Amino acid sequence: MTQLSLDLPLIRNPDLIAADMDGDTVMMSIERGAYFGLGGIGSRLWDLLEQPTSVADMAATICEEYSVDSETCLQDIQGFIAEMMENSLVMAA
Repeated sequence: MTQLSLDLPLIRNPDLIAADMDGDTVMMSIERGAYFGLGGIGSRLWDLLEQPTSVADMAATICEEYSVDSETCLQDIQGFIAEMMENSLVMAA
């Protein structure tokens, strides 16, 4: 897995259809014919990606809101965002 730049502004793919379902986020990519689902902190990260934001900024927000150390948080978010980018859910702003 390639390390993402911590300061690269990222945003949701605007071509996705997304909806909140009882606190979870469900998305559909018409282009790929695929459904995706996010729960918990994944849904919170999706909310943060409504506006351009970086991995570093997302990690800072999550560390403020949850009891997690910054290094673990940063590593987890980098992996999660990399996977979202591989699935074309997130892109550079």
